[in-house]
Amino acid sequence: MTVRLCPRPRGPLVVELEEGDSLEIQRLDGSLVDVAGVRKVRLCRCGATGRVPLCDGSHNRIAFSDPERDEA
Repeated sequence: MTVRLCPRPRGPLVVELEEGDSLEIQRLDGSLVDVAGVRKVRLCRCGATGRVPLCDGSHNRIAFSDPERDEA
């Protein structure tokens, strides 16, 4: 099983799975996010998404800046 985590500059954290692997994402309230059959999930890093914890593209609207890149 290989799970790849790739932060995108000024964007989400992309989680990529190999075929046949599964992923479970749990919200703070304990409920599960339905990602059955999905091989790529984008997790919000900016905090502005309306689909917590998934990215909805709000980082573009708020001009999210990647703190790690800004320090480099």
